[in-house]
Amino acid sequence: MRIELCSRLAHNGLLSLPCHEPNAGWPILIARPNNRIAVSLIRPNTFAEFSHPISTYVAPLSGFVGTRAFVGGTAVIIAPGFAITASHVIEEIWAQFGYDRSAKNIELDIYVNQLNTGACWYVCHASSWIGTDITVLSLKARNEQAWSASIGRLPIAVDPPPPEANVTALGYPNTELTIPRNDHNVLEMNFSITPTVSEGAVIEIHRSFRDTANLRFPCFAVNAEFTAGMSGGAVFDQSRRLCGLVCSGGKGELKEYSHAVSAWPMAIIPVTVPEGIPPFAGIIPGETYKLLDLARLGYIQLNGHERIEFFRHENGSDGVRRHHPQ
Repeated sequence: MRIELCSRLAHNGLLSLPCHEPNAGWPILIARPNNRIAVSLIRPNTFAEFSHPISTYVAPLSGFVGTRAFVGGTAVIIAPGFAITASHVIEEIWAQFGYDRSAKNIELDIYVNQLNTGACWYVCHASSWIGTDITVLSLKARNEQAWSASIGRLPIAVDPPPPEANVTALGYPNTELTIPRNDHNVLEMNFSITPTVSEGAVIEIHRSFRDTANLRFPCFAVNAEFTAGMSGGAVFDQSRRLCGLVCSGGKGELKEYSHAVSAWPMAIIPVTVPEGIPPFAGIIPGETYKLLDLARLGYIQLNGHERIEFFRHENGSDGVRRHHPQ
């Protein structure tokens, strides 16, 4: 399903996009614990899946300056005011506009567009850690739909799925964005999207890292096809919990050998709570918390967070580890 969407954001925050009633069915995410997937499946979402509530957590991530735009990959909304994506997606967006990690003053708009509801947020902070390919995005509402959106807390699994377990990935490959107008009155954004689902089974789990060159962080391999643009997209386990993010895909004969970065190391990332989030006990907008602190307070639904702890390496650097369930 290829979809063309045109949106106009006035400076009063108005964005007009189709909003569809959610469909009760989401066949691809029905748990099938006794049926291992020997062959991966990748296809565009159906209209019912695109309209399903679980799809509202997954959105394309784009950057732009003036009318020049680039869609780097996919982001996953995990709680009011927060989304996550693959760090290399953010770095690719920066690179398209001449920035890198050493840049101090980045004049670039980065947006998360919830295309099946019309809600739109801009990224006010991006926080990462060297030990994972996950970046946490602090979000501020850009339009009325985002201000009034009812954002749930996405269940996140501390443990990666076991070998042979089925997983489902959602992302936005081949997304195109044009900006015909961006001035003091109106920002017009035209999206051409192919919301995509990919399904496979876990092949192997790398508890610390797969290699020291590319995947230098906890991750797991799946026999699913992850295509360009799906990076940063959600990977769900059979219980519909977020267990990782799309981080790499194979090519050619290895196109069905892909990897997802495990979710749990992001617990160590310090994040800034954005202004405008709904009031929550113990959470102060503008303050910085580690993601694990937000989980302990109940703001982030990180299932199994009590088995995560921080430590210091011999060289004085910070570390995080996960204790396995008994």
